[in-house]
Amino acid sequence: FRVANASREFKKLAAWLRRRLRSIQLRLWKKPSRLHRRLRQRGYKPPFKWISMTSWRNAASPLASYAMPNQWFDELGLVNLEYVRTGHVFSIYAEWKCA
Repeated sequence: FRVANASREFKKLAAWLRRRLRSIQLRLWKKPSRLHRRLRQRGYKPPFKWISMTSWRNAASPLASYAMPNQWFDELGLVNLEYVRTGHVFSIYAEWKCA
């Protein structure tokens, strides 16, 4: 049998998970003023665009990405699926077949 290289699928899944987590965090903040406070803490200057905190679409907005960058998820200790190595067979049969 063959092992597929699923790194592209893992990247898409990781991006979707980060967007989902951003959506959940926006819902927890409830008000745009809390998002704007987070943006000011990260060094961005107002005025900021008002966004709906309960919309899935706004989890992909640049404001949400600025407030919660990918590095923020790494600092929280979440596993990043983009770095999972795929396409490698670790077995005696694979070593015999390649030799």
